[in-house]
Amino acid sequence: MTEIDPSAVPDSPDAWRALATGWAETSGTRSRRYTDLMQGAAAHLRAAPQDPHTLAWALGVLTLAARLEGMALPDAAPVVAALTAAAERLDGAPCDHADHPYLTDFDAENLTWRFRPEEMALRVVGAGPPLDDPGRWSCPRNVAGFARAAAEAVSPGTFDDVPVRAPAGVGRGLAYLSDVIYDHPHGDPYETLVDEARALLEAAREDLPELPGLVVTNCALLPYAVSERVESVEVLDEIITALEAAARRCDDAPTCDHAAHPDLDDFEDYRRDAELMLTPGGRRAYRWRQRTLGGLPLEAWTCRHHFGVEAEIALEDLREARAEMAGEAGHADEKG
Repeated sequence: MTEIDPSAVPDSPDAWRALATGWAETSGTRSRRYTDLMQGAAAHLRAAPQDPHTLAWALGVLTLAARLEGMALPDAAPVVAALTAAAERLDGAPCDHADHPYLTDFDAENLTWRFRPEEMALRVVGAGPPLDDPGRWSCPRNVAGFARAAAEAVSPGTFDDVPVRAPAGVGRGLAYLSDVIYDHPHGDPYETLVDEARALLEAAREDLPELPGLVVTNCALLPYAVSERVESVEVLDEIITALEAAARRCDDAPTCDHAAHPDLDDFEDYRRDAELMLTPGGRRAYRWRQRTLGGLPLEAWTCRHHFGVEAEIALEDLREARAEMAGEAGHADEKG
């Protein structure tokens, strides 16, 4: 990768291409390089450069935000402040456009932009193919919309009027659960069962927002956990401990008035939505899609009362399976 200085405004198409490559390829959200690129984009936004640079910097932040996998950027406040200031500076400008790309060029079904942000940044600064509709892209209201979208990406909960991209891991993050559920694991299924149980236990102890989503993943694994495939009392004990902690944490939740809750009968039917529940950005993305296309409200997916009940139901099956396994082990010891 060509070395670039994120604090300098690129002075040639090649320099812009090098910067865009850095945005797209730099990994490790706590690495010095990643931090420099994010802080560099924020610094340029604070300096209030003229269009099209403001849009390019906002698209750079969107590109870098994909590395966050739906979590908030550590120390996001300066970046959010710069993006918010840019949006406020531009949002009141008059225009006669019926719509803008920050809304129309987003795929609400798949929760992703219909373009690569780093490539679009090059187009808006003239370092890539010409724009199809430069007036709509350079419109201050469109630039403000992308600035808000970038702020939302690095700090979920900042703005509620812009599309939210799904975390980059969605679509593959829970695939390993399917491998276990359908009995063709690519690794040790016991490790999967225990890892999910321990994640749920931590969420219950720390009262994390991810708790309902982790109840879902543990319930999805329940048929495998209570099947003849699992012959370890210790594994069942880990799952039981976690679900007991989750049920206790949910016990104080008031009875809800939701018309419906997720149907957990077929994991493949709800896997994509379950993945979104596991990160702040994912939950915001789900809310955007639901508001745009319909479906269960986010509150039905994060309902503590409902998932406390689901945890109790799962515990009944697990305790029965454990008792049967322990009884069989005791009977074998007597015969021995």
